[in-house]
Amino acid sequence: MRVAAEQNAAEDAAARAGSPVLFGDTDAFATTIWEERYLGSTSADVRALVRDPDLYLLTEADGVPFDDDGLRDGEHLRHWMTGRFRTELAGRGVPYAVLAGSHARRLRTAIRAVDDLLAGGWHLAAPLTPGGVAGNTAKGAAVQVDQ
Repeated sequence: MRVAAEQNAAEDAAARAGSPVLFGDTDAFATTIWEERYLGSTSADVRALVRDPDLYLLTEADGVPFDDDGLRDGEHLRHWMTGRFRTELAGRGVPYAVLAGSHARRLRTAIRAVDDLLAGGWHLAAPLTPGGVAGNTAKGAAVQVDQ
């Protein structure tokens, strides 16, 4: 639960200092998938911290080189993890764009998806205050998951 809570706090801090679009490479939702991978299930406490963004950018496992940065669990899990993210995002009703192919193609797909999101109009959350959070700060955020 601590990891998910810290991720939410980091999102809130970035939202206070940033632009209308917030990109992150992990979030409380991703923590539920990793929890399932390592512990066999997800906890209600972590699930309660999940925020549904307006868009998720999901990197496809096929055709995208694996970059072992020493922190990743391993290439052998990529297809399973991508499948779990896809299934869970669809189950939550969270819109997502799949990033596949070359780096240039993935970047074009991501830019187009974010541009389309922004073209749909601004649906901003309540402003953040210095002493706390007003509203769901993840709304308006595009979050990328790199596996």
